[in-house]
Amino acid sequence: MHKVGVAASRLARLCPEQVKRIRFRRTRFGRRGLAEEQVYGFLRAVVDELTARDGVEASLRAENARLKGALREWQSSFAPRPTRMANAGRWTEPEQRR
Repeated sequence: MHKVGVAASRLARLCPEQVKRIRFRRTRFGRRGLAEEQVYGFLRAVVDELTARDGVEASLRAENARLKGALREWQSSFAPRPTRMANAGRWTEPEQRR
């Protein structure tokens, strides 16, 4: 396993499907190894956590988009309207004196 920096971990996120595909080598006969039930139990817990995280993130993104839209709508209804100049380009300076 390699060391991942904070910035790199934001770009390359671990997905539940990646965890589901992980398989560990079995130990050779006569050597000690890890209990497979515990390893795969842990992987199931990691998959559940990643799935929950992804769901929360998706709902936060949707809420963020909804709030941005509501803010834009509110701003457009309360933003000051551009004022028109007195002549608004309808006549030129010499025509005003007539």
